Amino acid sequence: MDRLDRARVLGAYTAQVRGRVPRLPPTGAVVELDGPLVGTHCGTHGTVGHGPLTDIPRAGIAELVRRRLDAFAARGEPVRWKVHGHDPGALAAELTAAGFKAGPERSLLVAEFARLEPLTALERGRAPRAGVHSLNSGGSGSPWWEAARALAEAPGPHAEPNAEPLADFEADGGPVWRERDAAVLLEDGRVIAAGWAEVPRGTDFLVIGGVTGPHAQFPRAWRELVTPPEHYHRSLHRPVPYCVAEAAGGLRTALLAAGFAELTTVRTHHGAPPTAPARSRPVALLDPRGEDRLWDRVEREYGFQPRIERFRAFEGPAAGATWRLDCALADELERIVRPALQAVTRPGERLAWLDWNHTCYDFDPHRVGGPGEPDWPGEAYPNGDYYLFLDHDLRFGTFGHPWEETLTVFGADLLAAAGGGLTALLGEPLRTG
Repeated sequence: MDRLDRARVLGAYTAQVRGRVPRLPPTGAVVELDGPLVGTHCGTHGTVGHGPLTDIPRAGIAELVRRRLDAFAARGEPVRWKVHGHDPGALAAELTAAGFKAGPERSLLVAEFARLEPLTALERGRAPRAGVHSLNSGGSGSPWWEAARALAEAPGPHAEPNAEPLADFEADGGPVWRERDAAVLLEDGRVIAAGWAEVPRGTDFLVIGGVTGPHAQFPRAWRELVTPPEHYHRSLHRPVPYCVAEAAGGLRTALLAAGFAELTTVRTHHGAPPTAPARSRPVALLDPRGEDRLWDRVEREYGFQPRIERFRAFEGPAAGATWRLDCALADELERIVRPALQAVTRPGERLAWLDWNHTCYDFDPHRVGGPGEPDWPGEAYPNGDYYLFLDHDLRFGTFGHPWEETLTVFGADLLAAAGGGLTALLGEPLRTG
């Protein structure tokens, strides 16, 4: 590690990770650029990232802080702003003057994966009751997830040093194969620790979001994540050389002993809005168990049968109608269906959007689609598969059939809100009832 060019690595981390604009926002979030700042608005909270601010005078930094604080306050979002040891001193001073509270100091550590010791066979999780096991294979319904969440939410010295809480990691999109991973450490079949990490696309770094204890096995396990077999290289485009982690206390000691070195220090400054924040994001991934329950009910109660050779795959309730679709009118279709869904839901009431065999979402139709809000999750027009907007109690919804090229609207209130516009756009219903 003596040969590590720390200044060069810190410069690369600052440029690639801290000021990075994600290709896609986290689930349910909106990303806004304000000069050198990258503000991420999640509805429940927000974060600020940026590259170097060394060329900005103190008055300019004060103005950036004020504008970002106003932007988060307007949304009722608490905000987290990380200040690193090599940032201008004016940044921490202006955040404090604006009312931010500084958290405890921790170290930003780095290691070269090539110099980390590989896992032993036992540590690698080849034994089903011991070692590090990825949560990717088990999905969010795995019992290991429940244990990992409990460990991550427990009070203790690990809580503040985490760069990203596990709840945020899951809400942002959870583990995605070869780019994000959550894992647990088993001992005699019992989960004793959890860790989670991400490789921001296009960077040289795997960034550890958090570890629930002083366990250095996780970064050593993720060495295989960033150096996959040759035929998997396309998923990351190239191997990733570095691993970074924010750590204090026992975790810092364990990582330093495993071969990490300190790049700089970091503190998270917390800003609170004048109003209580929302309890849920405007859009969230639908819990796999909740998704299964909805699909089961649609199959059982409405005769859903996904077959390309049998077009009548959905037998809706009596208060329903089905229109033949025209792909040239897909945008006009959304402009009718979306306001109708908003009209029949109360503020704070959530709907589901189901996409057969693909990612499904839970969302608040009154907090999407507007200025500064995330996009609607999905479409009514069935663009390649079965698409459904549903009330969670199945009181009303839409069913888009890609092979029959039809849209069924059911539920008396939704039919009353959307039926006239759909008939004006598409003609008389193909069938009713």
